[in-house]
Amino acid sequence: MTPVSVRDARPQDVEDIARVATASWRDTYHDIFEPDFIEEFLATHYSRDALAAAVDRAASRADTHFLVAEREGQVVAYANYGVGPDGPGLWRIYAHPDHYGTGAGSALLDELESRLDVDAYQLEVHSRNERGRAFYDRRGFVIVGGGQTPDCDLTLRRTLRPPRVQLPVETGRLRLRSLTDADLAGLHAIYGDAETMRYIGRSGRPTEDPAGTARILAWLRRHEELHGFGLWALDERDGEPLVGVAGLLWEDGHGPEVEVVYLVRRDRWGRGYATEAARAALERAHGPLGLPRVIALAYPDNLASQRVMAKAGMRPDGETEAYGRQMVRTVSER
Repeated sequence: MTPVSVRDARPQDVEDIARVATASWRDTYHDIFEPDFIEEFLATHYSRDALAAAVDRAASRADTHFLVAEREGQVVAYANYGVGPDGPGLWRIYAHPDHYGTGAGSALLDELESRLDVDAYQLEVHSRNERGRAFYDRRGFVIVGGGQTPDCDLTLRRTLRPPRVQLPVETGRLRLRSLTDADLAGLHAIYGDAETMRYIGRSGRPTEDPAGTARILAWLRRHEELHGFGLWALDERDGEPLVGVAGLLWEDGHGPEVEVVYLVRRDRWGRGYATEAARAALERAHGPLGLPRVIALAYPDNLASQRVMAKAGMRPDGETEAYGRQMVRTVSER
């Protein structure tokens, strides 16, 4: 498909923006809101007069942007950003359903973020808007609270210049460093092992093949790129490389909590590596990253992991639902 081009919206784009908004809203929210609510919302917020005023405002203010993405001369997506009472925010971004998954939304955000001179900005989204939420996850938005309007019950934040952990980090026996593509085979020895993965993630099952582990590796590297922290390789300072991974991840990929995570290769169990690495990760979380609270999660019957949490200085914090199952939660607070 032809790539999109992104430019500032013009008054003559109003009809096309309204067309995209109408199609996208009806497609996105038909299972979430009653039809009357959708039509009333479109009539109020996407009237030609309201859109024309928004385009004019963006043209006259340096802190406001109204962008459209064009493909073959047709407007297929749009985004509107500005600064309101709650600070910088992406007020709306939608693509026509015929152009979902074609890069139009990403092109809009790439152009917008290249223009911004802010550390972070926010947006609101409905929790049941699964397509939108998956897009925001991929772009590095994380949950920071509830929304303020009926059509949006979650507030997300995108940090453009996050603090970063200076690597490598050395402990008594380990070296923590960023993962690279060269780590695939070593990582698959961990993620492909059924016993190691018995209490990990949603399924408690290993990856089936190196291709599955490669997707995990790509996601982990992207997480570190977006957020300034992630899962890091554990190398023995006086031994083998990649005997485990440990570090910090946004829970479920988007928060609202940050969790400390550790996985040690099975032939290195019982040496205290998980505790050593977890302590190092928590020190960076509360230190250079400035995180006041970090959690750890474990299956209720994974007593070994719960002992690691306790040895790392974390305290019990009840149970919670995460990754589609009930989990024991512990917490470390600065």
